[in-house]
Amino acid sequence: MKLLITAAVLSATILTAPAMALSIDTSNLTRTLTFPSPITEPVTQDQVKPAK
Repeated sequence: MKLLITAAVLSATILTAPAMALSIDTSNLTRTLTFPSPITEPVTQDQVKPAK
């Protein structure tokens, strides 16, 4: 079983090596996340009161 797994890994590595050598551009597979800038709000002492 160990020999079978080793052979499978080595053959997969050999078969995928040409595809990795092509260096296919994968930068467009996921979107770039952008976040809006936070809105600054004035904080006053009377605005929020903790519950007792």
